[in-house]
Amino acid sequence: MNTRRHRGGPGWTIPALALAAAAGLALWGTTACRSEREAAPKVREEFSLASLTPVFGEARDANSGLADFTESDQGLILSYHFYLTDRTDADQEIARELAPKIRRLYGRFRNVDRVSFEVSMPDKASPDYWSPYVSFSLTRKIVKRTGWTDLLDTDLLGNALNVRRTR
Repeated sequence: MNTRRHRGGPGWTIPALALAAAAGLALWGTTACRSEREAAPKVREEFSLASLTPVFGEARDANSGLADFTESDQGLILSYHFYLTDRTDADQEIARELAPKIRRLYGRFRNVDRVSFEVSMPDKASPDYWSPYVSFSLTRKIVKRTGWTDLLDTDLLGNALNVRRTR
């Protein structure tokens, strides 16, 4: 007579249970580590004259460029000296000068949203003195909407926010 021995139980062996427990712990551990990595805070971009000068150029002597900047809770505030002696078409000249630089700024600094510009020009009476000409603000949304169709080149101040002329 051929008899079989049976073990009582569900059919799981101790090594199989240990393997299943180890796999579950490993899966839980990788999920926990991945969620910690995803929750890392965004890196805030640091601005300096050294990081902004390659985008706008440096204002000196008869060269247009960035004179100074400030960061606020509203965004960047850039002081730009625009060297122009004939002011007949000043608005179009400002647009031609600044539009490619504005595109470069938004392309290079991905976290920049709102930027305010204070554009100064040489004073007519004293060319060594820079007098405010116009101030305006732009957002990333405006630049995306207009910047790639060259509309920013031709009508920068018409698309900008809070345009204030001082003259």
